[in-house]
Amino acid sequence: IVVKTYARGELRAVRSATLTAPNLFGTVQVTKLAEIGSFAREKDLVIEFDDAELLSRLEEKQLEIDQIDEQFKKSQADLAIRNNSDQVELLRARYAVRRSELEVKRNELLSPIDAKRNELNLEEAKRRLKQLESDIKSRQEQAEAELAVLRERRQKAVLELGRERSRLTQVKVLAPMSGLVAVRQNQTSRMGIGFDVPDIREGDQVQPGMPIADVLDLSELEVLGRVGELDRANLTDGQEVLLALDAISGKQFHGKIKSMSSTASANVNSSDPAKKFDVVFSIDMKELLTSLGAKPDQVAKILATAEANRNRPPVPSFGGMASMMMAQGGGAMGGGMPGGMPGGAEGMGGGMAAPGAMGAEGGARVTMGMGGPRGANGGAGGATAGMSSADRTKMREAIQKALNGRTMQDLSAEERTKLMADVAKQTGISRPAGGGGTRTAAAGAEAEAGAPGGEGRRRRNGGAGAEGGAPGAMGGARPGRFSEADIKNAKLPPPPDQDSQLDVLLRPGLLADVEIIVEKIPNAVNIPAQAVFEDDGKMIVYVKKGERFEKRTIKPLKRSDSTLIISDGLQKDEVIALTDPMAKPGSAKQDKSGSGGPMNALPGGKS
Repeated sequence: IVVKTYARGELRAVRSATLTAPNLFGTVQVTKLAEIGSFAREKDLVIEFDDAELLSRLEEKQLEIDQIDEQFKKSQADLAIRNNSDQVELLRARYAVRRSELEVKRNELLSPIDAKRNELNLEEAKRRLKQLESDIKSRQEQAEAELAVLRERRQKAVLELGRERSRLTQVKVLAPMSGLVAVRQNQTSRMGIGFDVPDIREGDQVQPGMPIADVLDLSELEVLGRVGELDRANLTDGQEVLLALDAISGKQFHGKIKSMSSTASANVNSSDPAKKFDVVFSIDMKELLTSLGAKPDQVAKILATAEANRNRPPVPSFGGMASMMMAQGGGAMGGGMPGGMPGGAEGMGGGMAAPGAMGAEGGARVTMGMGGPRGANGGAGGATAGMSSADRTKMREAIQKALNGRTMQDLSAEERTKLMADVAKQTGISRPAGGGGTRTAAAGAEAEAGAPGGEGRRRRNGGAGAEGGAPGAMGGARPGRFSEADIKNAKLPPPPDQDSQLDVLLRPGLLADVEIIVEKIPNAVNIPAQAVFEDDGKMIVYVKKGERFEKRTIKPLKRSDSTLIISDGLQKDEVIALTDPMAKPGSAKQDKSGSGGPMNALPGGKS
């Protein structure tokens, strides 16, 4: 006897990427969307969202930064004029003190009254000089505080501009792998029970994080089915199965049990509300593709694609704030795209620099220096961007040892540069380029910040810039692994009716029948489970003898939802009853026995 289990399942892709709506902090409206059933290749455009609000906010932030820059220049000019005026008054006060001192030296030749007058004049001149120096210092500190407020306002505006630019990179969602495009339904437009839910279309407004479409990898498929409790007990992982697709009649394909759920669940929306176990079956792709008429080179290409996708890391989600922090490559704010915020914090007059790498490993906040080495506090973590995990750990430990209890903020720009160079030399680890390093400016110079690679020594308006700092990491960087050119050149895949669809041999969603050979048992008899009844706690069947049926006790060996295998109690070719022949119409016995046997058997009918 061959014990078999049958299941009905649905063909689906092993790997898929769900593309979600990003958090644009405003209206999220779909402007472009690939058609359902189109085949998107890697780096093809699948979804594009409206960026009008983002561009408007970007212009406003850029205008705010320009206004702060002009206000800063005006404040610096006013401070310079005030400093010149204060210097003149200070010279006059010092001259008055010096003149009074000379007059005091003539006191021996003057009368006591005139001598006393000279001493009083000297004290008054010194008091005025001291008061003037105190006033000048207070005015200088007040001006410095006003400039510091402007720096903080500009820094905040630069950070907000970087966030807006990062959001702008998310308005285009590209396919992370080649596959079939499946558009999700717009659940927010559900009118009520009984109404059809439409698919998401161009022009729909969606919520951030809402799934918009899926890219289904067709290089490897599997079948998802459901089995009952008794069948689940007979199945094991890796067990061989035979699969038959409804779309390919007359052919069977080999496969194996890939995984089984440990808990049963019920699908209340289906016609079978009973709780069952989910089982995933793998399918021999080479056999399947060959039966579909694929050529050997095409089969080899598809299998190679499946192997490459199998080893690929999980695809990150592009929705929400988390995706904004995911980037490949890095750069300080103020360099240029990619890897940094385009046109970022450029230095202002008087040697003001606006560097500062938002380090992936905990870089320091962006600050700006004025008129000298008050440069940016580049974080030590920025220097470790792009390294392997082991090198990053080694570099971090070496930096902590070299700091000896201090922090990077306690060091000047020159000390930080020297420390990072010494650490790199000691560890033998070269710092990766392309990170948008920090920059400081010499006195009176105007410096730029965040150029790619941290090259340093770039001059503006005659000022010699100091050495560039360590490469930063991910300051306003683009999420995902797509470059600027990839997103700029991305186009929608052709519609299904305009594409050859040579790569779409099968579509997920097709129904399949699964046949599982559980066990081969010699010297046994199988009977339908509904022919078994229970009498006084024993399993019995009704065997036909002549014109009548007699009860006979059986010994079960193995059973499933539909079949019972017995080892003793019946002989080959004996006739058994599928219903209780002893039951009488309308009797209590008929009511009790009408529920069938003890193995979820079908209810017995009338004789």
